[in-house]
Amino acid sequence: MDTNYQQLAWNCMNKYVGMTTTDGQNFDGFIAHVDQDYVTLAVPSNEMIGQMNGMPANASTYRQFGYYPGFYPRRRFYPRRIPFGAIAALYLLPFFI
Repeated sequence: MDTNYQQLAWNCMNKYVGMTTTDGQNFDGFIAHVDQDYVTLAVPSNEMIGQMNGMPANASTYRQFGYYPGFYPRRRFYPRRIPFGAIAALYLLPFFI
């Protein structure tokens, strides 16, 4: 049985899914975009927090931009494009608010 992952991804648009690729990697995230060849997941990530040390700023910019030394606003989700040919499994995951 050959699965049409493009149609399945389209039906799961904006839902929290898990995905396994043919090389064994696992991803989880929200399906943000589907086109002819790729699906784009919005993957939640906290891995960059330890690497963001901040830029030195003048005291006059603290109030203007709301940033303090050592603080950067971080992205909550990072885009991850995966080709349909690399998908081995696509499944819904429970998401609780």
